[in-house]
Amino acid sequence: MKKNQWIALALAGSLIASASLCGCSNSGSETGNSSVTSTESASSTASSSSDGGLALPEDGGYMNTYTMSNDKYRTFYEIFPYSFCDSNGDGIGDINGITSKLDYLNDGDPATRDDLGVDALWLMPIMESPSYHKYNVTDYYTVDDVYGTNDDFKNFLTEAHKRGINVIIDLVINHSSRSCEWYQKAIEELKAGKTDGYAQYYHFEENHTGSGWAKTGVGNWYYECQFDGDMPDLNLQNETLRAELEKVVKFWLDMGVDGFRLDAVLWYESELGNDKSVEDLKWLYDYAQTVKKDVYMVGECWSDSATIEQYYESGIDSLFNFQGQGATGNINRAVSRKNALDYVQNLERWQELIRAKNPNAIDALFLANHDNARSAGYIATDTNKRLNAALYILAPNNPFIYYGEEIKMKGSANDPDKRKGMYWSATDKTGYVENIPGATNKDVPDQSVEDAQKDPDSLLNFYKRVIALRNQNPEIARGTAKAVDLGEKSTAGYVSTYNDSSVMVIYNLDKTAHTVTVPTDSFKISEVRGYLKAHLASEEDPDAEKYDDTISVKGQEVTLPAQSVIVLK
Repeated sequence: MKKNQWIALALAGSLIASASLCGCSNSGSETGNSSVTSTESASSTASSSSDGGLALPEDGGYMNTYTMSNDKYRTFYEIFPYSFCDSNGDGIGDINGITSKLDYLNDGDPATRDDLGVDALWLMPIMESPSYHKYNVTDYYTVDDVYGTNDDFKNFLTEAHKRGINVIIDLVINHSSRSCEWYQKAIEELKAGKTDGYAQYYHFEENHTGSGWAKTGVGNWYYECQFDGDMPDLNLQNETLRAELEKVVKFWLDMGVDGFRLDAVLWYESELGNDKSVEDLKWLYDYAQTVKKDVYMVGECWSDSATIEQYYESGIDSLFNFQGQGATGNINRAVSRKNALDYVQNLERWQELIRAKNPNAIDALFLANHDNARSAGYIATDTNKRLNAALYILAPNNPFIYYGEEIKMKGSANDPDKRKGMYWSATDKTGYVENIPGATNKDVPDQSVEDAQKDPDSLLNFYKRVIALRNQNPEIARGTAKAVDLGEKSTAGYVSTYNDSSVMVIYNLDKTAHTVTVPTDSFKISEVRGYLKAHLASEEDPDAEKYDDTISVKGQEVTLPAQSVIVLK
């Protein structure tokens, strides 16, 4: 498709969205539901072209029809509530602010393309806590008042579900805050010489001076705190504590959340080892399923592949794939080394390994999160940012996009600098969270959301196209992957088969066009579902205009332009 056609398409949706983009209101609008299906686009794919090859969708497949997800396979978007949108002007983001931005994330109508298209949200901790990040919980049943009220959160869930958006929240049970009632009662017991009540909720030992332990202030008693002194570790082997935590899980699931992101699962039993931590995880997941059969859980097991693989024995749906993220992770390494073959072979191999532990395992790829370097900082060029996005979103998994990733937000090694305010507009500061506790970098992205919506070549609009292709082809996320060697390291693909239907995704990571032949015993091509071109003419790559932009599919022969992706049926 010619560049002016892309511009017309992108601007049509972007201008609509930008009209109501700035600011935060205290309520969301009613739009759509999970049963909505879009109509056929005006430029649907024909069966063949004039040269005898398969016809290409005029819009790259961007506007093809799709049905909204009704299962656990989703495109997730991670939000730090403190930083996302401030609805009341107190300088802190809040639940109502997130509600006001739901139409930016997904307006509930798959026929439109002015929204990002994500259909699940992960909210970092929202429960009462003394810290800005809230990973040390004081009250497990109450939304922290800087974020709003439980009623605000209930309204947010209602509005999200109207749009077909699932919501998971951080559940932090490796540790609590020292301000938590449980810990306070445990200390009172120690003062009274008792150790058989709330003191069993934590790990207390006398005269324990090793790392990760701190003084209680009572006699010679120490408490375990592997992360921070205000994060006393909970004793998840204790049955009474488990019963308390089951009440917490039921409370939030009954309120309407769709699942949980589980913090620090690797540390559940730091003294007893991984086997016991896996046992804890199994207990928690099994119980949650008794409350909500289709509950979704994803765990943070920040470790090597072998350890992550072991944790799938718990039966949990997903564990974050830490081998994929970062400058040297599988995703960016494939792009920087132009090695698509290694990437697709790794997709197949990893899926086989985790499904051997849990047949229902869903990989969870990501480029960055609140603890890791932001992807815009370690991926040098805009072209490579696009390719990274295409590789991990168009793969069999539940991808997790970190808020602001789509507008190239950056962050330093300092944690608060990775969690700065979402940059909605360069001119209208309504809703913008300017100050994050501990942040030292005041830089803002080169392009705000408002400006990116209007720019057809923006990374934001590329993300919309990638997510749309994923949504339109349910086989991509849900299928069984099989890597296909097409004779080029830089140009390779995988076939994903789901419910007797297959699609093939082919990546060309090279700076030159490639023509490859797909073996018929691997996949028989019948239709072009969509395609994406990642390179642009710009200062970063002045030769981009010279690239051959030809895309053609004739029989089993596929010609892909430089740095592009195609989805075949």
